[in-house]
Amino acid sequence: MSGKASLLPLSEELYLRSLTGRLVGEHLFDGYRKVAVITYPDRICAGMATAALTSFTYYSGYRDGVGVVYTYDENIGETAKKVSSSDFDVVYISYGGEQKLSTVNEAAIKTFRALMESGYRKALAIHVRVWIATKQLSTVLSDDKIRGWLEGLPEIRVFTADLNARKFFFNRVKIVDGKPALAPYREVLLTDEHVDLLKRSIPPPE
Repeated sequence: MSGKASLLPLSEELYLRSLTGRLVGEHLFDGYRKVAVITYPDRICAGMATAALTSFTYYSGYRDGVGVVYTYDENIGETAKKVSSSDFDVVYISYGGEQKLSTVNEAAIKTFRALMESGYRKALAIHVRVWIATKQLSTVLSDDKIRGWLEGLPEIRVFTADLNARKFFFNRVKIVDGKPALAPYREVLLTDEHVDLLKRSIPPPE
């Protein structure tokens, strides 16, 4: 399930995920009590998921039941049922580090559909590469049932980047007339090395 994700060696890819994951755990998960992370089963996505949840345990408190990590596979329907039957405040979809954008898009659509069908009704958080792969959720919103489900969730969050401004933006997503609208609630200035690594970490082609 791995491939040539970017020009970076694996060591730098993992360090990049530690830097990004730290900010995700602090800002994207802020205010939640218990987080479920669904990650693609490759090295980079797993590194990102681990870093984000580690950061969250630091900022929210080290305790029992702080979160769970699940992996995406052909049993995503069963995973979605586990998530929906538990008391998570938010589920974070963390896909994309080593996969083609078309693969990430397909996995995201299947995951959203599985969560919808399992009755999940709490908050949703999305990794920026899922946002990119789904063309700002347009491929997901083309499904009327999934769109209606997303519109009914209490909150959707996504983080985006402006590397020229050296910033991450943490946004709430509202579905307006069938299209996503971003409402930034926080921005974070990135370090020089973080920006450099992000610029050199290029998602796989379609």
